[in-house]
Amino acid sequence: MPDDATPEGGQSKSTSEMGTTELEPEREEDVLGAAPTEPSVKKRRLRLRRSGDGERKPIRVSRKSVIVVAVILVPILLVALVPVVAGAFKKTPRDKYGLSYGGGPIEGAHFIRVVKPGSGLFFNGFFRKLYLYPADQRNYIVSKVKNQGSTKRADSIIAPSQDRVPVEYQVAVYFKLDSDRLRDFHEQLGLKYAAYTDAGWNQLIQDTFRQQIENALQAETRRYDVADIYANADLLAQIQREVQRSLKQRLVTALGEDYFCGPKFKPGGPCTEPTFVIKSADVPKDVVKAFQDNRTSEVQILTKQNEIQQRQAEAQAISSLNISGQDYVLLRGIESGQIKFWVVPANSGLALQAGAGATPTDGSTPPTSAPPPATTVPKKK
Repeated sequence: MPDDATPEGGQSKSTSEMGTTELEPEREEDVLGAAPTEPSVKKRRLRLRRSGDGERKPIRVSRKSVIVVAVILVPILLVALVPVVAGAFKKTPRDKYGLSYGGGPIEGAHFIRVVKPGSGLFFNGFFRKLYLYPADQRNYIVSKVKNQGSTKRADSIIAPSQDRVPVEYQVAVYFKLDSDRLRDFHEQLGLKYAAYTDAGWNQLIQDTFRQQIENALQAETRRYDVADIYANADLLAQIQREVQRSLKQRLVTALGEDYFCGPKFKPGGPCTEPTFVIKSADVPKDVVKAFQDNRTSEVQILTKQNEIQQRQAEAQAISSLNISGQDYVLLRGIESGQIKFWVVPANSGLALQAGAGATPTDGSTPPTSAPPPATTVPKKK
């Protein structure tokens, strides 16, 4: 429609009065001069209204507005991009292996490589994860002392003996993770327990090592009586060796692979048995008291047997001396110190006076001794 068109009513309106930024719909003209047709849905274009001189004026943005927008958007972009860029660079501690896995917004999760312990800063990639697993020696300790064991509480393992007496064990296991099977370990167990975190690792060890230690200890303890376990150090060492041997087999059976090796394991080397140590094996207090009473009784019996043998030896000695009766009594009195005697040389002229009531051995009456004569000493004049 031309700008000077006059609508019905005889009044004309200028386009300048309607504003220069107002949008108006405009019909599409049919091509080739054909008669206009009405489509089922009318297509309309939005155009800027022309100004009074017929020119379309673009929207202008001031420099001040651009600066304000830049000041607002740049910090937001920096906050969003800095963690992404910083997260693309990783490094591994000296006691940790790293497993690099891809899995960004547009790619699937897949294994990339194993990073050795103590690796310096390297580019791991955007949106890629680095899982850390221990490379040093680890242990699992069961102790009745609080905060000393792996569970941080008083803990022990109970196993019944062959004669159904409970034995309470405190043990320790020392091991290393098999780095040659690290990827398989991560995909089979690490992801399930989130074992690349401290809490997940502790839960994994509790569910794997603890169960197999209990099973192995109970199987070996049931083969022996409690008296042998309590008193025989060699037997306890044998139980320790058997549990160490069977523990490795039980772990392989339960986990499917030989993921845990001995503390001297090195990458590419043989995976030996984890080291198992029995710290102590305790039995109930009443059983200990019964053992002590039995031992005391055995000592007393042995003492009596020794006394009997001593009497028999004495009788043989007396028989060999060919003495009996009062002579034997006199000998015993002299040996016990109840009779005192002196050795007097013959013809010494020394006479000993027997005590009151003493009777000579020959049955005669002891002589009575006369009182000494009185002696008068003259007085001095």
